[in-house]
Formats: sequence, structure tokens, C-alpha cells
Amino acid sequence: MWSQEHRPRCAQPQLSVSDVSLCIPVYNSSPFLDPLFACLTRLDPAPAELLFLDDASTDDSLYRVMDFAASAPPGAAVRLLTSDYNTGIAAAYNRLAREASKSWVQLLDADDLLVEHDFYRHLESALENSCDVVVLAVASNMGLLDWGSRALGWLVPRHPPMWWPLLGTFATRSGVLYRRKLLLDHPFPDPAYPGSDVIHLLDLRNTTGCMFLRRPQVFYRVHDAAQSSRNRDYSMYRANLAHFGLAVRVAHRVDVRLRRLLHRWAR
Repeated sequence: MWSQEHRPRCAQPQLSVSDVSLCIPVYNSSPFLDPLFACLTRLDPAPAELLFLDDASTDDSLYRVMDFAASAPPGAAVRLLTSDYNTGIAAAYNRLAREASKSWVQLLDADDLLVEHDFYRHLESALENSCDVVVLAVASNMGLLDWGSRALGWLVPRHPPMWWPLLGTFATRSGVLYRRKLLLDHPFPDPAYPGSDVIHLLDLRNTTGCMFLRRPQVFYRVHDAAQSSRNRDYSMYRANLAHFGLAVRVAHRVDVRLRRLLHRWAR
């Protein structure tokens, strides 16, 4: 079924894959929808809820998502939300978190993919942990990023210290699972700015426990329309880093410089 309205249900005390809402913002994403739909169809087990938000696309994305939702297996919890105008990625994330019905929320960008068909089976024990944020390793079609994740990912502790950079080097925003209540209390900064996802995750890590898993993985697709660390204005990011301790500021500034160098070499 698909609908534009939903009343969230209360979280259940016992957590499992049935407590995951996989939320996908869509905006002019038509070139990436075929592999995304194939990925979602082969998931076993599937998340309890699959929630799309079309953010006023001007291509055929909305109609293609509608067709996918209509052809979902009977009983599959597939829902579609729409926006009358483009609200931007942060507002889309925050709306999806509000509309989700399960205890855990994963925000998967439409051009990213879940690598393993049994992706959520690997997460069952992690979602029963006391942590409120679970960060998953990244795979990519960008050779240096993929190599770095595979070669250096084993260095990341299961419970990384606050200063340890995660997003951009070892993980992507699509590879973070949040307790829904945490996202409602700490929404994404809107409007978004380069590095705002890193600041948001740091705010959450400053509030609650964080776990890093090398498996399962989320595939981050680098393409011509994708934003990269190269040629981005990080002035607001640096200003917001000032709210954290010295170790966090130094480690994350070094991380951004390294990523910018990698993008120059890769392109």
C-alpha cells in the first residue's frame, strides 16, 4: 500500500529487524531507481517498513516509485509520501523520521545501495544493544574510498571514541541507523551545509553510545551529480566543529583535508 498520511505507532520494547523503517528520499532520482528497486526486492529479511518521500521531483521518479509500491508483495509495508515543493535534503530526512513508525530509522539516499541481500540479518544483535546509533562500513565504486574502507576499516573500534572520524572515510550517511526517538529529539540541521551530516552525528555521539560495524555495508555511488569533498565550502563546518573538544576538531579537520586530496587524485 502507499499513502500520504501516517500515524506513528509506539515503539515495541523488544527490538529486532521488525523494528526498522528504511526511509528513502527521492528527488530526480530516476537514473538510480532500477538498481535501488532490485536491491530492495532481494532483501531477506526485509525491513518492517519501507518509506519513500518524493521531494517534488521534476522527472518521472514519483511515478516509478508509485509503480514499485503498487507491485510490492501483498502485506509489504511500502508507503509513499510527497512534497508539494522541494524542501531540501535535511527537511526530507526530518520528515521521514517523523513519519516512520518503527523504533529504528535508516535514511538511504536513492543513489546508494545495501550490499548484502541479508543486510538486516547482520544487524539483529546490534539493534538489541544499548547504543542508539549504529554506523556501518562503506563500499564504493570510487577505488580509493573502497580500498581505504577495506584496508583500514579494521582499525575502527567497535565503539569508536568521540574524536574518531566516521562519515566520509569509513561510512556514509546512508549507513547510519538511528533510534527514531533520538532523531526526533535531535533533527538534522536545516538547511544542510557541507559537513552538516558529520556535525549532526557528532552531536548524537555526544549524547549517546555509538557502535561501528564492518559488516553489513552500504554502497556509496560516486557519480557526476554526487557531491564530493573537493571544491566545497567547509567554513560552516569548521565553525560548528569549534563546539567540540580539541581532539575532535583536529581529527576531523585532518580527515577533511585527506578526503579532499583523495578526490583530487581520483578525478
